[in-house]
Amino acid sequence: MTLGVDSRRRVFAAMAVFAGVELLVALINLTPLIDRYAVGRVLDMNGEANAVVWLSSTLLLGIGFLAGLAAHLDRGADRVRWAIIACFFALLSLDETASLHELAGELASRVAEVEWLPSLYLWVIVVAPFAAVFAVWMIRWIWGELGPGSTEARMAFVAVALWLAVPLLEAVDPSLGGPRALVVVEESLEITGEILMLGALSLHLIARGLSIEATTRR
Repeated sequence: MTLGVDSRRRVFAAMAVFAGVELLVALINLTPLIDRYAVGRVLDMNGEANAVVWLSSTLLLGIGFLAGLAAHLDRGADRVRWAIIACFFALLSLDETASLHELAGELASRVAEVEWLPSLYLWVIVVAPFAAVFAVWMIRWIWGELGPGSTEARMAFVAVALWLAVPLLEAVDPSLGGPRALVVVEESLEITGEILMLGALSLHLIARGLSIEATTRR
């Protein structure tokens, strides 16, 4: 049991480190420091192919890896569900670096135009509904799988809620002129959700490991 408690503490410690890094980057983005070329090139939360994108992509890939590990431990329908979630987050990791959702929006703009939404943001209409349906399915199942009311289930629920808020903010972003503060909020919500989901799956796997260990001892 001590091993399990220590492992959970390490998970929360790692989450705190990630959250600290995220907070520091967010604060830098709200100061004149971000206008310096080197700082902006590496830490601009509205940029592409930089350290912020790398962090988010890594967290998403980590979630996919843990979901894949959960699929390996489970059997039957649960294994399939975890495998689907693993593939989904691996795809999100790829999207984070390759901006596939923005590409989908640009392609859709060639078919239909939305006056109040630039082509760069059209993905909100094209991709977000499918992602929302998947998110609802995922959280309903994960809520039961991680244990209704458990710490990890609540973390997963908050993570999905934060992610669902991002497209809504993206939709109003153009009408407000794309203020930096709003961009920082959007990216912070996204990364915070990733940290919470990574922590939730880590705690779930630790619990599974303790259960297997206890069964073996008996």
